[in-house]
Parts: sequence; structure tokens; C-alpha cells
Amino acid sequence: MSRHGEPHEHGEHGERGKRGVSGASGELGETSRYVFSYEPLGEPGAGPVDTSERDRRDAEVGAFLNHVAELGFEAGPKGLELRSVDVATRTCAFRQEREVDPRPPVRAPGEESGGAVLLGSPSWAHLAHLVGELPFLFSFREYGPEGGPELRGVDAPTREWADVLVEHRGEQWRVRVALEGRERPVEFPGMEIGELFGEGDYRRFLLPGTTDVLDAGV
Repeated sequence: MSRHGEPHEHGEHGERGKRGVSGASGELGETSRYVFSYEPLGEPGAGPVDTSERDRRDAEVGAFLNHVAELGFEAGPKGLELRSVDVATRTCAFRQEREVDPRPPVRAPGEESGGAVLLGSPSWAHLAHLVGELPFLFSFREYGPEGGPELRGVDAPTREWADVLVEHRGEQWRVRVALEGRERPVEFPGMEIGELFGEGDYRRFLLPGTTDVLDAGV
């Protein structure tokens, strides 16, 4: 359901292929940083991409984001929390928190492990679920008069919030998503972000004091 009550259907984004993960660790101040790397997508902006090529890349990126989400759910209870995701290079980084958030993810009764995360869950669970839902953004490229944005990554420097990094009409934007103190679950972030840009009213959500951060309550 869209923010204006219009239903939307989302198709599958391809099957997961073979995935390779490599790890590296290093010190960042008093935290540890863990990086998982995938093969690059290629140079962005290298010319028009046909539909079949774009669909192939969407499927690969969707599989990557789903795997990152799985890693987020597995690592969160151990104090390893997702820090960033880069779609172009298909890499993600985790940080080791000093104190593990003891709260388990809260889900609806009977909901499978991949289902929505409800209020009362730790921030790392909301973040992992957010990442796993972002492939739906690909379905909104042609939405509305402005068209949807291209996903570039996720930046989560704090447990309080994360920014979804997108490009729209040649401009870079950060869509802020609260991870703590939410009033509703993170449900359809890909759809909401696609509609936000496609409808063309995104600039009114610019966070005061910033030039590229949008806070639309996603």
C-alpha cells in the first residue's frame, strides 16, 4: 500500500546465485571493523544499460542485500552491528560494539525469520530488515512524474539512525531512517523511498541545517 493508499505489486528480483564472502578486520579507534566483499558491479554511468542487463544487476544486488541482511541478523546478538553497505562495490562493514544489545528481535506470532521486525526490537534488527527490503526500490524507477532513485548504499554511523544513500537525477541524497524510538515498524522502505522521489515533493523533507539529508519518516 502506498503512502497515499494506492496498492502496488512487487515482483521477484531474481534467484540468489553463488556468493563468495571474504573477511578482513582492523582497528577503528576502540572498535573493530569487519568487511565483506563481493565482485564489483562495474563502472556506473558507462552508458545506457539494456533492460536485460539491468534486470541481471538488480537480481545480483538483491541477492547481495539479502545476504547482508542475513549476516546482520546473525551478527547482531554477538555485538557485531552493520555499519555500512556499498552497492557499487558490493561491500559491507560491521563494527564491534562494547555492549551487546540483549533485546531479541520481535516478530508477529508465527512470522518466519525473514518477516517484518516489530517495535521493541534492537536497532540492529531494524537495520538488517531495512537492508533486506531495499531491493523493492528497483520496482519504482518509473514511478510518478519524477521517477524513483537509484540505490547506492546504506550508512549507519550510530544505533539511533541509518541513511539510505540514493542518486536521483544526478544528485546524491541521504534518506534518514530511525532505528531507535520508532512509532511504527520499518515495513516498506523501498516503496516509500521510491514514491517519495517519484512524486517530486522530496525537497520539503530536507533536514534543517543539511543540504542532502531527507527525513520523511520512512
